[in-house]
Amino acid sequence: MLKKLFPLLTICLCLFAILTACYGQNAMALPRIPPVNKEAFNSILKENDVFLRQKKLIAYIKGYVQIFPGDKLTALQDTLNQLFDKNNIPEKEEFSYFLKAVCFSKQRNYRQAEAYMSRAVQIAAKSNQDYLSFQFLSHLGFIQTDVGDYIDAIYNYRLATVKVRKLRSSFKDDRREASLNINISDLFYKSGLYAESLNYLNKAWALLDGDTASKHLLSSVIFYNISENYFRMNKLDSLIAYHARLNSPENKNYKLYTYRKRTEYYISLLEHKYSLAIGQINALKTSKEYAPSDLEDQHLADAYFANNQLDSAEHIVNRLLLANKDANHPEIKQHLYELLGQIAEKRDGENFAALNFKKALAEARQYNAKLTQVGIISSQIKLDETESSYIKRAEIYERERIWLIFIVVIAALVIVAIALIYRNVKQKRHYEMLLFAAKKEELAFINSHEVRKHLTNILGIIDILKNSNNKPEEYEQVEPYLQESAAKLDEAIRNISEKLND
Repeated sequence: MLKKLFPLLTICLCLFAILTACYGQNAMALPRIPPVNKEAFNSILKENDVFLRQKKLIAYIKGYVQIFPGDKLTALQDTLNQLFDKNNIPEKEEFSYFLKAVCFSKQRNYRQAEAYMSRAVQIAAKSNQDYLSFQFLSHLGFIQTDVGDYIDAIYNYRLATVKVRKLRSSFKDDRREASLNINISDLFYKSGLYAESLNYLNKAWALLDGDTASKHLLSSVIFYNISENYFRMNKLDSLIAYHARLNSPENKNYKLYTYRKRTEYYISLLEHKYSLAIGQINALKTSKEYAPSDLEDQHLADAYFANNQLDSAEHIVNRLLLANKDANHPEIKQHLYELLGQIAEKRDGENFAALNFKKALAEARQYNAKLTQVGIISSQIKLDETESSYIKRAEIYERERIWLIFIVVIAALVIVAIALIYRNVKQKRHYEMLLFAAKKEELAFINSHEVRKHLTNILGIIDILKNSNNKPEEYEQVEPYLQESAAKLDEAIRNISEKLND
């Protein structure tokens, strides 16, 4: 019996040794999770600018959540919450909820993530934290987009846009508002409202006018999203034009290679070069530089079907429906079920085709209901924008009216000042003329009564001396009178001189 079991035991031991070795090698190959950098955290808290401190702290939290594995996120939350409490940061409650939401989002538990992020938004709004409100509303929109809740996502992106506009002086550019417009355009794209999507992408591009640095960062995203819309709209020429713009050297984005390669096989699909597109997609799925998504499998299934490779198309569709049973949105499921129905039609499987078309119809109803709601939201956004435009024009008119009133008041004051100056000058001239007349009369009086009187006395004395027979004796008698009259004449002349100088 032992001899019969010995080979089996030997095999088991060998397998155990191999598994142990493999496990050990994998364990050695696992990346080392770095400890939380408390010095960096303390450095962030020393930042005096509240806006910069909050910005860096959000990046710090997201950075650590990104590098930690899912089973270690609880420990990370405990460590960061302890740091929040120890340093008593003012926004510790908001950041604690934000941390939970980001962790749940990484674990794809979107409902919990949405609940915690909503709580963070409420607290930030209550404490008038505009920057945190903008960040939390943006992240809430991301989460709601992932679960297919486009209505609430658009609503929260619009609220985030309001916060961004209040913070424009702090940001000193419009890159964040442009990014929000790109996010809204993506929701319209996923809803099949391609014209609305392109409209928001054009708005985003217009906001970056003159901002070269921001254009370099966002141009590739905008060009790629425009390309996606033109691909869905089956506009080959426009797709080729934007694919060329994506290949321009000024674009900068870590997904740029993916954007260029994806639009490249989009062109092949629209040109009906299905074999080429199949080869391109399969090559990209094995490329280390390329960032694949479910889009590749969906387009690959379409290409296989169009190339009449029905088994390959069916295999991919069934795998997508099974793997993403809960994650697929109605518009994706509708397309996949329609594709299965078309495959069944080509194989003469009418019953199976009818079943899949029925499922596609059910998904289409859900999609149409969502589309209707998105359309209503779109109309409401247009009304909001019209109202906002009216309010802006009213504010401009009010400012212009205030300036006009100010100018009119200043002009009136200038006119009054000129009138007062003119009146004062006129009165001064009138008083000067009266004073001149008074001085003239006074001088005439002095001249006639003082000067001429003393001069007459002097002339009379001289006449007496001239006709006298005994001039020396007569001179001695009149000399005092002559001197007195001359002195009084001199006094009168000086008086006239003083009055003329006055």
